[in-house]
Amino acid sequence: MSQSSTRPFDDIKALVGSMPNIDLELTTSVEEKLNTVIQGLKPLGRMEQAVSWLAGWQGNKAPRIEKPLVAVFVGTHGVSKSILAEDPVENARARVKSISEGKAAVRGIATAQNAAFKVYELGVEVPCADMTTEPSLSERECAASIAFGMEVVAEGADIIVLGNAGIGSVTAAAAIARGLHGGTTDYWAGGRDKAAQLRIEAVDAAAATHKDFLNDPLEILRRFGGRDIAGMVGAILAARHQKIPVLLDGFVCCAAAAVLHKLDGTSLDHCFAAHITTEPAHGALLDRIGKKPLLDLGIGIGDGSGAALVLSMIKSAIAGNEVL
Repeated sequence: MSQSSTRPFDDIKALVGSMPNIDLELTTSVEEKLNTVIQGLKPLGRMEQAVSWLAGWQGNKAPRIEKPLVAVFVGTHGVSKSILAEDPVENARARVKSISEGKAAVRGIATAQNAAFKVYELGVEVPCADMTTEPSLSERECAASIAFGMEVVAEGADIIVLGNAGIGSVTAAAAIARGLHGGTTDYWAGGRDKAAQLRIEAVDAAAATHKDFLNDPLEILRRFGGRDIAGMVGAILAARHQKIPVLLDGFVCCAAAAVLHKLDGTSLDHCFAAHITTEPAHGALLDRIGKKPLLDLGIGIGDGSGAALVLSMIKSAIAGNEVL
């Protein structure tokens, strides 16, 4: 990142302002070819959109998925201490161990797709500050986490599945969604169990603490989000600059995407909403960022599992179209 910037966020905003665009001519060409199959009866339905989208970003009229990456971001949030009975650091360690050793579904699905798999740990051992009383991160910490997330493109992937398995991340994501789009706390952090009620109370407290600092999406990110969510912002932004398509998974992942969408309404053109989870307000957030999910599988976690399954569908759709 530039050393001449007076504020760390200036560099991030400059990157948002210089994003490359999709090859619309190529996208249209692929769509037209697909529409000639079986006299325009659209045998692939909405999958045709996914195929032409992939072609436009890859710059290839015959798109391929040969080096997929499933990237799962994990961090710990100080706010979780007041919501979860377990120690957040121990909980995060256990979750990373489960994902890394293949016990979690997302790892098995990635393996079945011959996808590279990587867990990005951002501050697992050191939770960010409790957003109910102070900003989760300083501006410099937030910018550094965004920069760390940008390293996802170093894997050389031709498509990225993005997921999150952080501890306290759902609470942080609900606060980000409320800060970006307004509305009541129970709308974004709802639920009827005890944990949901504690989550609502935490988001309410955080909203009151930071009510005078909600004019800038990146400021909202640093005040409510942790290192893992900031890292996903960086991953999405870097993928755009490298013209790498991204499959978005659950609510937390989409909260990171929403930060960029608020900065620039076209910033997520390279992203596809793979599916909708049963997480509270995921559908509402997808509406706000203008993404229609491809599938509804009833999955209740946003760790990348659903998006990895959709990856398989897109690969199959490509393979099944000789017209390409």
